[in-house]
Amino acid sequence: MSEGIENDDEVYVRKKRRPADSEIDITPMIDVTFQLLIFFMVTSTMQGNPPADLPPSMSGGSIEVAKVVNVVVKPAAVSGQPPQIEINKEPVNLDELKLALEEQAGARTDGIHVMILADRTMKNGDLNEVEILLSEIQGVTYHFGVQDRRD
Repeated sequence: MSEGIENDDEVYVRKKRRPADSEIDITPMIDVTFQLLIFFMVTSTMQGNPPADLPPSMSGGSIEVAKVVNVVVKPAAVSGQPPQIEINKEPVNLDELKLALEEQAGARTDGIHVMILADRTMKNGDLNEVEILLSEIQGVTYHFGVQDRRD
């Protein structure tokens, strides 16, 4: 018999192959992406949005058009004092404000709307006295806003 058959009792061990290189080099893809980005940035025109033709508001509107009573609240000149209050650009205290608003609310069957325009430096907690006063008057609906700098 031949010699190859005599060594047939040995266990066959398969040699392990080296895995193929599975990593992808993405450097060229990044280069192309940056070149495209630069190209589009350079060739694009920097224009603002065209002015929009907006329809008029159905629920809001100007304070003057809505015929509301403007109450402007400014911080106190001296710390610890009550805030300065103006109704229709006339300085008033809390009692005078209450009387004026009760008079106007009583004259209209549907009540009145009061716009509380607070100075930008006012804190929300500083408006509590005015808010409590307005909530006690029958027929008054009040809203809060920030006083325009032009006023």
